[in-house]
Amino acid sequence: MRSALALVLLWCTACASLPSHLTAVAELERARFAAMTRPDLNALVAMLADDLVYCHSDGQCETKVEFLETIRSERIRYRAIEVLELRPRVVGDAVVVHGSIAIDGVLGGQSRKLRIVFTDVYAHRDSRWQLIAWQSTRLP
Repeated sequence: MRSALALVLLWCTACASLPSHLTAVAELERARFAAMTRPDLNALVAMLADDLVYCHSDGQCETKVEFLETIRSERIRYRAIEVLELRPRVVGDAVVVHGSIAIDGVLGGQSRKLRIVFTDVYAHRDSRWQLIAWQSTRLP
């Protein structure tokens, strides 16, 4: 009986903390998009894991260092990123986010407006959530 009660209490504690994880990651996701448009490299350094794999909608994948250089050099300049949908869910020790965004930016000197769907993964490391993987697909 005590074991069952302890298990129920543990489960209820986990349930109570679940929404805060999802809320924290959703807020971080929005803050990351805002940092990409400013661009705020210092903010991005803290949000991105050192082992990040960032795959753009054209299939090009970058490390954290490469992605930060892409932002710094303005090879891609994000003028605006509008969040259309965010659906975070807890999977083990990570939070997986499925969503869609509208991007207004400059790529290769040309203005681009596109909508993409994405899946990304956040891990809780060193007392904070960090993006460890991003994969996006451009919508027609």
